[in-house]
Amino acid sequence: MNEMSHAAIGNPRPPEIELPSNRYLIHRASDWLLPRAVALGIPANAVSLAGLGMGLLAALAYYHAGDWRLAWLGWAAMMGWLVLDGLDGSVARATGTASPFGRFLDGFADYGVFVVVYLALVASQPNPGWHLVLALAAGAAHAVQAALYEAKRATFVRRRARVLSVEPRRVAGGILEAFYNRGEEALGHRESALDQRLAALPDPWRSALLNLWLGRAAVAMRPFWLLSSNARVHAILLFSLAGVPSWFWWYELTVLTAIALLGNWRWAVLERHMLNEAGGPMEPHKGDGI
Repeated sequence: MNEMSHAAIGNPRPPEIELPSNRYLIHRASDWLLPRAVALGIPANAVSLAGLGMGLLAALAYYHAGDWRLAWLGWAAMMGWLVLDGLDGSVARATGTASPFGRFLDGFADYGVFVVVYLALVASQPNPGWHLVLALAAGAAHAVQAALYEAKRATFVRRRARVLSVEPRRVAGGILEAFYNRGEEALGHRESALDQRLAALPDPWRSALLNLWLGRAAVAMRPFWLLSSNARVHAILLFSLAGVPSWFWWYELTVLTAIALLGNWRWAVLERHMLNEAGGPMEPHKGDGI
């Protein structure tokens, strides 16, 4: 049961689950650019491609990250990409041009930026063969961690908008996008037993439980902050300035993996507790009048 159209999810970045640097820097910059981009008629897909261009600039700078000035340039370029990454979706929503292909292009640019930066860091190392293996392993961990973060974030956004069902994503980018969507679904971007139970409850009980869940989920989301692109951009800079950029990949493989596991466990505990407070799972074949 849907309480409202999925199109009614108007705010994809709730402030209560955003990093301070997102709220006070990245989003403010993209919000300032939004009316100017719309007035100039710049399409959302062009913004996504410009973000990928910023990633290429970052990669060129990080190839010479031994120079602290170029490390900072790489960081600034990646911050510019984050601004454009927020802007493309805003332009698409403001102009009514959101599409499955636009979502694919946005995701492609996001991962493309990290791929080119990782390759630049590999090429800058004295033993690139070994570092390539390490970067590939870290990249795989990154993909799973990012999908987990986005799945939990998407759940928070839709429940905040009182949407209790999940529409299948339309695939525009072929098998890789379909595979990513399946992974995101497996990691939590799907209709759960709690969604079904809440949908069957009458108001105001449903609204009260949703508000209770939102408060608890905002706290449960905090460990996931370090899995965001924003936090990774800062981490790459810090390890580069320390002269050990390859340690960033060990950080992804160890620290961020542990955070992902802990955060996922806390989220599962929250879901179980809220399901019990909502009256437990629905019995098979019973209707909405439970």
